[in-house]
Amino acid sequence: MKVMKRVLATVLALTMIVGLTGCGKKVTDKKGFKEALKAQDYDTDRISESDGDKHIKKSYYFSEDGIFASLIIFKDKESAEDYFDDYYDELKELKDDDDFEGTVKKSGIFSKQIKVDGEYTSKKNKGEIYAYVFLNDEVIVMVGANDNGKTAVKDVKALVKELGY
Repeated sequence: MKVMKRVLATVLALTMIVGLTGCGKKVTDKKGFKEALKAQDYDTDRISESDGDKHIKKSYYFSEDGIFASLIIFKDKESAEDYFDDYYDELKELKDDDDFEGTVKKSGIFSKQIKVDGEYTSKKNKGEIYAYVFLNDEVIVMVGANDNGKTAVKDVKALVKELGY
């Protein structure tokens, strides 16, 4: 019985620690998205905005010097989860079809993420990518670079951190 209490206490403590460390301020709106880009010295005039559809409220996209970021706000959590899962399935399919060489890794318990790092080939394009996709309730944030060299990786990670993910 004592062992069971210790295990339960340990699990609860770890859950609280993970919960507290994962509860940083994550960007979930246009204002925060713009502030994060500005803090990394990106030109916020390059943010484009799109009205949604039956599942998406609004979406924002940014691209400059090979770095890209997007914020998609869905109408509900289920739509965001479906989009996230479909996106992961498409990436895995590219890898399975040998159109992508590298890693596609899905992780996360409390907040889900996908990390993409490698080279892709299609009929029209060939290139490199380093990117993250985050699911946070009804919001999806993507940050990446059209390169997977040291500078691009550093820039992507800095923007991810600025966005709170």
